[in-house]
Amino acid sequence: MKYVLTLILALAFSFQGMSQSSLKNADRLFKTYYYVKASKAYSDYMNSAKGDISTQTLLNAADANYYIYNTFQAKQYYQRAFEKDSTLTEPYISRYVRTLRSEGDYEGAHSIYSNYLQKIGNQDSIRQNQKRYEEFLELLNDEEEPLYRLTNISSNSAYSDFAPVVYGDTLIFSSSRPGNAKSLYSWNDQPFLSLFKVAAKRDTIIGNVKVFSKATKSNYHDATVAFVPDTTTVYFTSSNINEKKKLILDDRRKNHFQLFKGNLINGVIENRDKVNFNSDFHSVSHPSVSKDGKYLFFASDMTGGFGGSDIYYSKILNDGSLSKPVNAGATINTSGNEFFPFLHEDVLYYSSNGLIGFGGQDIFSSEFNKDSSRFSQPMNLGKVVNTTYDDFSMIFMDDGLTGYMASNRENGVGDDDIYFFTKEPLPCFQMLAGNVIDKRTREILEDATVTLRDTANTVMSIVKTDSDGNYEVELPCSLEVTLTAEKENYFEEVKLGKTGDIDGEENEPINFELESAEDLIVVDEVTKQEKIDLDPIFFDFDKSDITEQAAEVLADAVKLMKFYPDMVIKIEAHTDSRGSDKYNFNLSDRRAKATQQYLFSQGIEEDRIISAQGYGERRLLNKCSDGVKCTEELHDVNRRSDFIILKR
Repeated sequence: MKYVLTLILALAFSFQGMSQSSLKNADRLFKTYYYVKASKAYSDYMNSAKGDISTQTLLNAADANYYIYNTFQAKQYYQRAFEKDSTLTEPYISRYVRTLRSEGDYEGAHSIYSNYLQKIGNQDSIRQNQKRYEEFLELLNDEEEPLYRLTNISSNSAYSDFAPVVYGDTLIFSSSRPGNAKSLYSWNDQPFLSLFKVAAKRDTIIGNVKVFSKATKSNYHDATVAFVPDTTTVYFTSSNINEKKKLILDDRRKNHFQLFKGNLINGVIENRDKVNFNSDFHSVSHPSVSKDGKYLFFASDMTGGFGGSDIYYSKILNDGSLSKPVNAGATINTSGNEFFPFLHEDVLYYSSNGLIGFGGQDIFSSEFNKDSSRFSQPMNLGKVVNTTYDDFSMIFMDDGLTGYMASNRENGVGDDDIYFFTKEPLPCFQMLAGNVIDKRTREILEDATVTLRDTANTVMSIVKTDSDGNYEVELPCSLEVTLTAEKENYFEEVKLGKTGDIDGEENEPINFELESAEDLIVVDEVTKQEKIDLDPIFFDFDKSDITEQAAEVLADAVKLMKFYPDMVIKIEAHTDSRGSDKYNFNLSDRRAKATQQYLFSQGIEEDRIISAQGYGERRLLNKCSDGVKCTEELHDVNRRSDFIILKR
């Protein structure tokens, strides 16, 4: 962005009466951060200069244009400076490279920086730079449909509008439009920043833009605000001023941003107080509070960082105090500037001009592991979100698919504009896999069919097991399915499955043990007749009612008869010899017919059971007849029900 990305504020000076063509005047404007005026003064000087122009003058002119995002002119000056002195190093090498990226000259930027790394002999940096450049080229050449769609909101002005924050149904943002501050900011000749608000619902703006809270007024910069959820606590940034509302300067005559904490009560910020890690010698800005209210992220150029401005975070303790700031580390921060952190669902979104990107400030994302306090390698959000201009201050709504960001890209309304965005859900797929084996033999079953259906019983996929009995199928995330495993001459088995919500995450295998239909058929050794092989059916004493145990056993008979729809059987029930012959005959006959009726109730057609006959003790299988003393086990052999197969 052309606006205040350096986190510093220059004290204003008056240069009335000075010659605008004077190099001395240009240098003084540059040193006091009047970059708009300085860039014009250097241009006037160079147009009229007759002798040699020094390398430092070219670099100053380049920097002045770099800081106000006049990248075309900055590129010309940097190029001339490096042609005069090829030994130039940081910070000019990085500014030159970033300027080239902003002009879309990615190959040139990579070549210059690679040559620089070769000169200083940093092999690790050379390899890392090459890897990141190749990753960027993949992103640059990616022709897939972009995930994001942007809409310029109607509240943007001809000034700089950025750093959106959603508070209820209100959009709060920073702007250089005329507001609380009266003066002009020397950096870019725009008014100082103030906080504004407007009623908004997604991309629909309702009503007029108003000043957010006059209690933040400093007559200088008042910008970037963050709210602690479910509390009245608010954090915001203002210029560092004293009790007389005069700017406090460091020894280089710089004024730094300060981070304040307060309470938002009836739309007014009260109890304004500085956080304990502010300083007259560094800036703290761009606050953002995590959704759980436990982390405060911010940007700062405090000593001990990696470059200009770094991302830091503090834990918000139970009493509301802040822990010692922690630098987010070398994974996140670079020798450039990192700004506008925003944590959503443990993913940190922030802008950087130090990572290889499209140019200017690009928006990156990185997963934050709160347990280890580590960040994953940053990912550039790609085209549409990022351009050769500055793209920054991205925030997400609770749905994770909509939000706001800012950019000074072409075709905007003003300097920086706020955009509403929608995001397509990221592609998310997981594998469901397992194997199919024979339940009795434990042998693998090749070429078994596994059918997957959704909750509406729509077939999602049909797969076959391979030579190892394995199957796998890719499905969308967060999907509930029913899996049915089948194979010829086997009973089908049904199981439930569900995919998770993380792309590529492994699931527990869903295995099947199929029972062969033939395993339920045996051949009687004496009669040589086929019978349904069932466990013993137990009835209560002197009863013929189908018990719960009997129903479980008979379920196999029902299953087999439905598997063979032409099967015809007869039922024979037998008792042991204890009790009278007449009693045993009647009891077994009642039980046989009760069994028959139960099978009918389970959907077996009546013409498929031609008879159900009890034989009492008339067909004993051993010597345990009347008067013969036998063990309980021997008597059990005679108590049985036979399901004799007549046709199948």
